[in-house]
Amino acid sequence: MEHFTFVMATGIVSTALHNSLALWPAGTVAGRLAETVSLILFWLALAGYFLLLSGVLAGFAGGVTTPRREVTARSTRTLAFVAAGGVIAARMTPLGWHVFALVVIIVSAVAWVSLQYGILAALVVRASTRGRRSLRMFDGTWFLIVVSTQALAVSLGAWSKATGADVGATFAVLFWGLGVLQLILVAALVALRLLAAGVRSGDEVAPYWVFLGAGAISILGAAEVLGTAEEQLVMPRMLVGGVAMALWAFVTWMIPPTIALQVWQRTRRGAIRGYRAALWAMVFPIGMYGESSRELGVMRGTGWLDELGTWEAWVAFAVWLVVFGGLLIATVRRLGGRPVTLG
Repeated sequence: MEHFTFVMATGIVSTALHNSLALWPAGTVAGRLAETVSLILFWLALAGYFLLLSGVLAGFAGGVTTPRREVTARSTRTLAFVAAGGVIAARMTPLGWHVFALVVIIVSAVAWVSLQYGILAALVVRASTRGRRSLRMFDGTWFLIVVSTQALAVSLGAWSKATGADVGATFAVLFWGLGVLQLILVAALVALRLLAAGVRSGDEVAPYWVFLGAGAISILGAAEVLGTAEEQLVMPRMLVGGVAMALWAFVTWMIPPTIALQVWQRTRRGAIRGYRAALWAMVFPIGMYGESSRELGVMRGTGWLDELGTWEAWVAFAVWLVVFGGLLIATVRRLGGRPVTLG
């Protein structure tokens, strides 16, 4: 399930590049290049989504695993499926694929209900039968609880804005509000783990980037809600905009310590090195930060925020290329029978 982070990362970078077309007049070489790359990434993300989904369903049908076993073994990592679906659905709306987007949203929403409650139930049962758990269980993957919720807010907001659907807009703002509260709760738990239990040299720290991704997608969710202001009357526009700017300031403040944690962990003896699927959890927040900044700038009429997010899309694409290159090298080595080194 955690491999769906590849879909999340590729989908949001595709969206960011598509929206970077504002940098160039229509028909220019640079504009055509940006749109071509964006579409390639979209089709790559879409193919990855259905390929991984087919693999999961085949595993269930063949008895290799079960939904209960997946939730028990992978816990919050399973929510990457919901997040990937939300990102894909939001990217479909500019293409006019409104029916397909709605289908993916419904599938993701059903999975969200099943997985979020299933994970909580499994944790309570396990704690009741096996005793108290260590704080180390609260790693960066727990932010997928927030990301999955906000992915539904983003996709519902984008779909509602494109179709003028009042019900979708109302659900979008409700999911957004829930996601903000989940962000506060999960951030407190993960911060407590980092301060009380620390990070061991062999721990994977790339998922802690999802902290930024959770905050950034909450900003994007707010921007989508602002875009559906005429369709929903649940939360005042001023409240949503104010919370979004506060979140943007917080996420921006968190970027230096997150980078420092990644660099520090990389230099430690015994640290995990080389390509691994967890690196896509780092690409996703980088792409999401730029796209959320751009969208919030557009909705609030803040020019510098719009421009910052638009240019940042190309930074995200550069990081995506590096990690994708690592994936290709690792695949070639694996097919050639050579072990993929971690150093």
